[in-house]
Amino acid sequence: MITGYDPEAKTLTTGIVDLLNFGWLPDSLVPSDTPLNIHARQRVHSAFQRSMVRNGWQKEISVSLDLEVMGIRFRIRGRLDLILESGNSLEILEVKTIDEKPDFTDPLQSRRNNTLQLFFYAKAISSERGLSPDSISSSLVFLSLDTKEPEAHYFPIDLSDDELEKSWMHHLRDTAEFLKAEDVRKNIQISALKGFQFPYDSMRPGQQEILSDVRNCIDNRGYLMMQAPTGTGKTAAVLTGAIRETLPGRFTLFFLTAKNTHKSIVLQTLRIIIDQGVPLRGIFITARSEICHRSKPRCFPDDCPYAVDFRDKIHGSGVMKELLDLQIIGPDVLMDSAEHAGVCAFELGLCLATQCDIVICDYNYVFDPHVFLKRFFLDRNTAEMCSLLIDEAANLPSRARDYYSPQIKLSWIKELSEDGSCSVKRRKLLLPLIDGFVEWTLLLENTGEDEIELPSDTEIPLHTDSWIRQISELRDPPESLRELFKAIIDFSKISGVSDERYHLLIRRENEDHILQWFCTDPSLFLWERLESCHSSIAFSATLTPFDHFRYILGFPDEDRTVSREIAWPFPRENLGVWISPEVDTRYRSRRQSAFLLTRKITEIYSVMPGTWLVFFPSYHYLELIADHLKESTVPLLIQTPRMSREDRAEFIERIESENQLVLTVSGGIFSEGIDLRSENLLGAIIVGPSLPGMNLRMKLLSESYSRRGLNAFVHTWAIPGMVRVIQAAGRLIRNRTERKTLVLIGRRFTKYPYIGLLPEHWFRDGSIQLLSGGIKRITDFLSK
Repeated sequence: MITGYDPEAKTLTTGIVDLLNFGWLPDSLVPSDTPLNIHARQRVHSAFQRSMVRNGWQKEISVSLDLEVMGIRFRIRGRLDLILESGNSLEILEVKTIDEKPDFTDPLQSRRNNTLQLFFYAKAISSERGLSPDSISSSLVFLSLDTKEPEAHYFPIDLSDDELEKSWMHHLRDTAEFLKAEDVRKNIQISALKGFQFPYDSMRPGQQEILSDVRNCIDNRGYLMMQAPTGTGKTAAVLTGAIRETLPGRFTLFFLTAKNTHKSIVLQTLRIIIDQGVPLRGIFITARSEICHRSKPRCFPDDCPYAVDFRDKIHGSGVMKELLDLQIIGPDVLMDSAEHAGVCAFELGLCLATQCDIVICDYNYVFDPHVFLKRFFLDRNTAEMCSLLIDEAANLPSRARDYYSPQIKLSWIKELSEDGSCSVKRRKLLLPLIDGFVEWTLLLENTGEDEIELPSDTEIPLHTDSWIRQISELRDPPESLRELFKAIIDFSKISGVSDERYHLLIRRENEDHILQWFCTDPSLFLWERLESCHSSIAFSATLTPFDHFRYILGFPDEDRTVSREIAWPFPRENLGVWISPEVDTRYRSRRQSAFLLTRKITEIYSVMPGTWLVFFPSYHYLELIADHLKESTVPLLIQTPRMSREDRAEFIERIESENQLVLTVSGGIFSEGIDLRSENLLGAIIVGPSLPGMNLRMKLLSESYSRRGLNAFVHTWAIPGMVRVIQAAGRLIRNRTERKTLVLIGRRFTKYPYIGLLPEHWFRDGSIQLLSGGIKRITDFLSK
């Protein structure tokens, strides 16, 4: 990623540190600094500057230098650590901290970037003040931290050294060559876009509208929320509109999706775009654990051969150019190439991402405060060069609540305290937490509930500074200590702060007890990330009511956010929708109405055999009706909890190849994000609105809506429940030739607020047909 470059003026405006880090690769992935070390370095550096100021030195002097290399103009800025003026001569110092006394004699060889940084300051001072280099003396100062009092080690730098000048010019020429190559690549892209219209031969209804809205949003650095029904072809239209703006603008386009099926659609679309002559680079970022060569669930670079000599291995193998030439870099080819080069596949992917036009990844790489991609989003300058496409955006708020709801598990604490190698210092930190859990779990047990809320002013013995010192002494902390330390840092940011968004909860989960700060409203955190980026587009088949989703997604008010609803792209007569109101699907009535519901489902299948998807609001309800259906001769395929990836693939294969009743759960893995290609699929039966469960967390969430003056039931339960219903129905029709039936079972579908949340294209002349008169109309509809 290039920031500060104006291709029209051929000018790069940058800071000296960013310039020297341009194209930089780490020598090793083994971390050299802990949080304590970083804090200590900053403290020692500042103390040294203050001591020098007392002796007449000036600190933090802003300098600049303009020069031209190979037709590229560089405008470089920086802040010099220390300067001392004496008559017509100057002395300048650049100060760095190191763990131990320097074991080198030539900083240019061992500390190249530090030396070039000082060289730049000398050149800038010389140019600004009209001084000859002979009148400026310069030194690198390394403050070693291995003694009680930091020791200063001075390394004078000969500014007339030819090797120093050569190294400086070599870096500038490399940077200029890269920028010129990017200019050529971008010009080719812009020229290719002129002849590119759309990935497919023709557009579906609504796709041109999507494409235009996306272009306008990015062009205006804006916000767009778009609801488009399943089957509209959102992905192709959104990508086409986006690249027409991001490629010429040199932005990095992030396509955020949690679904592998959607990633496959993106991959297919990008390959078609490339085949039509638009050269672009895209990379798929997947979880570190999924592409680890050692199949480790967690990364331990201290003990990993793929972490050492990272830079030399990459340069020696040429793996980055090899992969960039492929244009589309998927997880498999990335892992194979990284294995051949002997480097970490995940870290190689991150380095490649900075030179790609499109990054396809999960939401967490942008929004999770622990794993977001810092090279893109930590600095405002790089974040402003990113444009976000948020797929299935209705799912982001619940994910964000997890990101910002830290938790401490009693099992971590017990594992650490029972470890024979546990030090006395660590045990003293663990004991107050154990005592706290004894008190909190006793309160929980006395209520008989699985989860309760504790007072927000409950004293939690965090001892954050002591834990920082504790973990800084370890090169390879155990997994439980890593997790506990991360949670303590997060807790320290919340505890003692009055924030009505956060509630302190204690719960029982399996054999464990968990203390958690539950965040009911992460919208402000999402807004902060969105505001830092160039533009943001949220799209989904379920984003209405717009006011509801605009707020919980962190999008600005309607003056700054464009909301667009795309009409259903297929003939309305191809989808027959009926409501069967006789069955009471409310929780309290499910057992007594189970026989009636079973008879209704069986009757539909018996009259029109084929594949029918039956969606239930919970596994418990599904299992109740499945037990009744097993007494019939109707063939069944039943979803089970916690299915493996292989089980899910087999389940889909059976849906597409056999005639049966498929019993599954609304809001689950088979109700959204998958394309079912079955010629025998006749329709779907959705049993009741799929309302979230009634528990403490949902109660707290409803209270947060009440405080905003909103209808708590509608926003907490009804809208999320009906989103799941609409997502499930989206499995039916994917093109203009398909003809399917949708049966909504339950009297609540005929009442407010549920009926007001149904899609407009499900209605005929302002109403939805009732199935109370029998199912002959369904058979007549499907037989046409």
